Amino acid sequence: MKPVAALILLLVVVLPATPAAAAAERPSHLQVVAHPDDDMLFMAPDLGLSIRSGARVTTVFITAGESDVEPAADYAADRQAGARAAFAAMARAPDRWDRSVLELPGGHVAELHQLRARPRVSLVFLGLPDDNDANATGGEHALIRLWRDPSERVRTVPAAGSGIPVRAHDRGSLLSALRRLRAVFEPDLVRTQDPRPDPRYQQQWQRFQDHPDHVITARLVAEAMPDALVAHYRQYNTADTPPNLPARVLADKRSAFAAYTEHDPRVGLGEPYASWLARMRQRRPLGARWIGDRGRYAYVRGDRLISGDRTGESTVDTPFAPRAGSAVFAGSTLLVQQRRTGAVFGRAPGGEWHRIGAPPPRAPGVEISRPAAVEVAGRLVLAVRDRGGGASVHDGRGWCRLGGSGVESVSALVTASGQVHVLATTAAGGMLRWRLSGSCGRRVAVPDGIRPAGAIATTSGEHAQAAFRDERGDLVVLAERSGWRPVLRREAEALSDPALAVDAAGRPLLAVRNGAGRLEVLSATGSRTGPRIQGGPALDPSGSLVAALDDRGAPVLWSVGDEGAPVSRG
Repeated sequence: MKPVAALILLLVVVLPATPAAAAAERPSHLQVVAHPDDDMLFMAPDLGLSIRSGARVTTVFITAGESDVEPAADYAADRQAGARAAFAAMARAPDRWDRSVLELPGGHVAELHQLRARPRVSLVFLGLPDDNDANATGGEHALIRLWRDPSERVRTVPAAGSGIPVRAHDRGSLLSALRRLRAVFEPDLVRTQDPRPDPRYQQQWQRFQDHPDHVITARLVAEAMPDALVAHYRQYNTADTPPNLPARVLADKRSAFAAYTEHDPRVGLGEPYASWLARMRQRRPLGARWIGDRGRYAYVRGDRLISGDRTGESTVDTPFAPRAGSAVFAGSTLLVQQRRTGAVFGRAPGGEWHRIGAPPPRAPGVEISRPAAVEVAGRLVLAVRDRGGGASVHDGRGWCRLGGSGVESVSALVTASGQVHVLATTAAGGMLRWRLSGSCGRRVAVPDGIRPAGAIATTSGEHAQAAFRDERGDLVVLAERSGWRPVLRREAEALSDPALAVDAAGRPLLAVRNGAGRLEVLSATGSRTGPRIQGGPALDPSGSLVAALDDRGAPVLWSVGDEGAPVSRG
């Protein structure tokens, strides 16, 4: 689809940059991953978009990735060469690098490789042993042992030809290394792996439901950088969900990974890699409802809940530790989850926090999802994915279980007649729908061919609608008036789930992050493309404001014009 214009002007920057960020010429993005292919498999296309934007991009590889291959030093060197080749391909630059030693606390060192044509693109190799290396100090599971026992020490596995001496790390020295790397590269945004993968998937990995090195790496980042803006990316279990990358984006991602495979004979473009390449999913995306009425927004950064509007922002005191990605608005009420339990708390403007709670525990202990909520006749109705992997709803009096299985995300809307509908997407690529009643809710049919590849955005009232992206990145809008059949399909090459509002005529207004990593607003009259953003955008209920995180991870607001295009108010 050809945009009818390609200019968007920033209306308000509502989060002041830190002094380090303000001094930087461009944003800084730091990836911390376990192995030398994890970022390009699970964090791309975001990784390549950051590189091509001109941002300072650094990936820290915790382990050498040597697995059980002998000689370990040679295979570690092969994997380093693969990473260099892939990053050069993403930067569209020659594969020529400058190598040096980076000093770390306690006499430790790391390898630093900088792309000669783009010195702001860097790779850091710490060289800890891979989980599968039986020859590591103490045998296999080196990172698990470091995480569990502060007194445990393991020797590094330098790559052949690196000239880096062997050092012994314990948990404390590894955390100190990560803190020093954060100080050196001053990231505005940190990307890492999933610290607690969904227990429904990848059960062959037993306790961790993913490669243990992935999980421990994410937990180390959380401990070393508790106040950072961190995006967690799902790993192996992305293969258990629908593909969600547009064809052109996927081709670029496969091309970069192909450059890696030229150096690593143990991987390829076939399965299981093909499934991972066709997907990218964050563990806790912000969603489409973190902006409410009158431009008020809220999000969680590190361990703080931040609230703001056009005039600025401030930290909100909470009687609980807030969970990243959980802030949503229902009318004027702000809802946020407790980090550890997923329990929902709500607060009206000027009021006190009140605990709504969480559905009863159920096996297998799935993480409770971000709530979806609507106001009905003065009461709040909210729905979540529960610990059993189905959907549960709270109607203001208590919780009841709607049911379902394999639920990935939930949404809610209320029709003009006051009827509440709960919609859920599933890992199999389907949609479930319930119509609430006095006895909780009744499952109702969904028209054939409805296959969301991500979360569903909704609008309520006279023009009750639902929108999602499909496996090609195109946008699909359903409407109550059509029996929840599609009323609109738009080519969009979307990388994010959509945000949805309606214009004065009841026509859908959509906002996405497109295949170029930029904000795009699509209306009945065309589309407008704006600056680079991180993650998906949000639309306020009136459709007059769109919010997103910029390349520094700071919230920004734009005004949406009469034709559905974001405009500057000058």
